Formats: sequence, C-alpha cells, structure tokens
Amino acid sequence: MSLRPKINITAKIWYIIEALARVTVRSFVESIHRLVINIFDTLFGFLNWPEKKLRVKVFILRDPQDNPVISPVDLDVAVEYVKRSFKKNFNTRVLPHKNKQTFAEVLQMKPPHEVLYTKGSIGALGEEFKIAGSFFASNLSGLFYPVTAFVVLDIDHASGCSLGPLTDYVTLDADGAKNTSTLAHEIAHACGLWHQRSKSNLLWKTFSRGDQVKWWQKNIFRSSRHVTYW
Repeated sequence: MSLRPKINITAKIWYIIEALARVTVRSFVESIHRLVINIFDTLFGFLNWPEKKLRVKVFILRDPQDNPVISPVDLDVAVEYVKRSFKKNFNTRVLPHKNKQTFAEVLQMKPPHEVLYTKGSIGALGEEFKIAGSFFASNLSGLFYPVTAFVVLDIDHASGCSLGPLTDYVTLDADGAKNTSTLAHEIAHACGLWHQRSKSNLLWKTFSRGDQVKWWQKNIFRSSRHVTYW
C-alpha cells in the first residue's frame, strides 16, 4: 500500500495549466532571443565573438532521510569541466547565478517522492505537467536566463535529463552529477542542442562522449536565451 498522498483532480488540472503557461511563455521568449535579441549569434555564432555569459545554479535535493543526495564538493569536477568546455567551444564564461555565491548548494525545501524519483526522455515531458514540474519551476534560481540543475535520487532510464528550451532546468542523478561531462551535456541541451552521432561530440548520449562541437552548434548555443551579454 502506497504511503504517498494522493493528488486530487483540481491540483492535477492546476499543474497542467501552470505547465502550459510556462512552456508557452518560454517558447515565446526563446523565439524573441533567437530571432531578435541574439540574431547576430543565430547567423554568425560560429565566429565565437564576442564573449558571452551563462549563469548556472545546482541545487542538491534531500532524500527521505533528510540527507543530501550528494555533497556539493562532488560537483567540483563537473562544474570546472562546464567552465572549460563552454569557454573553449562557445567563448562563453560560466558564472554562478549571483555574484559571490557558490555554484552548488543543498536545497532546504523537502521534495516530494515524484521529484526525487523522476523520469527521463519523453517521460520527462509528462512530468513537467505534474507535481515534479511544478516543484522544479517553483525552485528555480531565476527566470528565463539562469539554468538551474537539480540533483535527484533517480531518473528513470537516464543519468541526466533536459527538456531543452521548454524549461529553465535540468535534472541529474548522483552518477550523472559526479560524472565529468554530464552537467555540461545537459546544460547544452537546455541551450537548444540535441544528441549527435559522433562520440567525440559533447552531445553524444553516453558518458564516453568527447568535448568537440560543430560550427552550427555554436550558432544554436550562443543564440539561446540562457547565453547573454550581461
């Protein structure tokens, strides 16, 4: 017998309405950035000029025993990789969301079961319209521009997941968070990039991925709303 509280129909409908509003607004904002504000990078992003900025925050969730899923120091290698890779490939400087803050911290709010045990791939899209999507959206480090990563206990059939430009967050399980390149891979998804068939590419789907990108990936990445001049 499940001990999880049941969600009534009114709450379910509200989660759907919230998610539709979030997706619609973010899609509009993304289009404005790619077609107007960041049009130079949409066309000439492969030039990698001038330097741009991307702000990132990682929130580590607590398990049912109130222990952090991982320690913030477990993310040090992944964060340094993000900084090096994005500077080299996209001439983008990665910064904490707010000055003088750390990249990673433990989120104090207790997450529901559906958040700690979430889904990957197409299942993640369904979760965006449920309690998990509502929780993630309510705990973002900022709207539209920063990318917030949440470290959860388990992601069904994945170690990391992103819904691309539809949301402002990505999810990682403990293995994904501790892996060198997965955080960079998922943030790249959030900035509009999709999987590639080359193992040397940052968007290769497994841990064996490399650190290379193609010229047109620079255009897509640099024109994302998450990648700014300020």
